[in-house]
Amino acid sequence: MGELSDDLGRCLETAQCDAALAARAACACEEGRLREAKRVLLNQRQQLLDDVHNKQRSIDEIDHVLHRMGRVDAPPVARPAAQPTAPQGARGGEGADHV
Repeated sequence: MGELSDDLGRCLETAQCDAALAARAACACEEGRLREAKRVLLNQRQQLLDDVHNKQRSIDEIDHVLHRMGRVDAPPVARPAAQPTAPQGARGGEGADHV
């Protein structure tokens, strides 16, 4: 399990896990205590996911304020006038009565 424990150590280091916790997980993996190593990975994953969600909330708040600012500063958007459409058959195409 040497390769797996090395991968585990690198993974936790990349995930910015505490060095002591990463070493404990690697040691557990090396000794065959995979349940303990998995628990460390799952806890670290949950912590990272919580961080992502918190960051997303912050981004959403900034986007909301920017959207509100855009509505205040931006002049109203002029919409092009709708083109009148002739009723079907009035142009002499299909369905028109020809005598």
